Amino acid sequence: MQTLTMFQNYQAWQEVKLEKYQTNLDDCIIEIKNPKNLTNNEKAKLLDIVKTNNFVIFQTKIKDDLEENIATLNQQLGLVDYDKHLFAENNGLSYIQNTHLKKQGEFIPYTDKELNWHTDGYYNCEAERVRSFSLFCVHPAKVGGENQFIDYEMVYLLLKQQNSSIIEALEHPKAMTIPKFENRPISTGGVFFEDKKTKKLMMRYTQRKKNVEWFDSQEILEAKTQLDNLLNSTTDYHFQHTLKAGQGLICNNILHKRSAFVDDITKPRLLLRGRYFNRL
Repeated sequence: MQTLTMFQNYQAWQEVKLEKYQTNLDDCIIEIKNPKNLTNNEKAKLLDIVKTNNFVIFQTKIKDDLEENIATLNQQLGLVDYDKHLFAENNGLSYIQNTHLKKQGEFIPYTDKELNWHTDGYYNCEAERVRSFSLFCVHPAKVGGENQFIDYEMVYLLLKQQNSSIIEALEHPKAMTIPKFENRPISTGGVFFEDKKTKKLMMRYTQRKKNVEWFDSQEILEAKTQLDNLLNSTTDYHFQHTLKAGQGLICNNILHKRSAFVDDITKPRLLLRGRYFNRL
């Protein structure tokens, strides 16, 4: 098997990844006093955790001007080129909530239903590659709405340890196709690949069964099964957390899912999400 060119010394990368990875979620949570004006120490801590884990959780007591606060916080971390997708609003942020709008309600994130494992923007073309995203909790659900997530680099590493042929199959340039939808063109590519812009490992994936086509290859279908088995298992690198009001997740587009939820009628679940073409 040919290793991606970004891994000139895969063994060394693997050793560093395993040595520095934080498996305790509490070690990945940072208190932020003023999102509009990060201190040098706050910024360094945020980026240091992302460097090893590809995600970080922050919490703040700020309750006013939340959109501007979150957008400014992201900008200070280099997230400036946002994805102008169908429901992006002010500063590129979208409101993730159980909507009553018919068109928006056709998309699972804007409902109270369970959302299976995926990376954001898995259907985007290469020119609009989503490399990072943020989630900020304004109001949690009354019940449910728990997020589960795992770093795609750890998924790559664990699958490669299991059998390198799994990775080889998932790197096939025609492994997964997302059909054309309205003005969005067809998107075909590998599940794992080297991002041309950043020269970093990336992943595009969805566990959904509709509107996705898999290359007709026994090796690829078996590799997908092994990937799903890993995602649906429990490892030291799986995390689960229900964001509280004032907490946010910033990441390099890690794999994630969400449980179904029940709203508090007076304060329905509301998250602000930003998707970016930049990498942290």
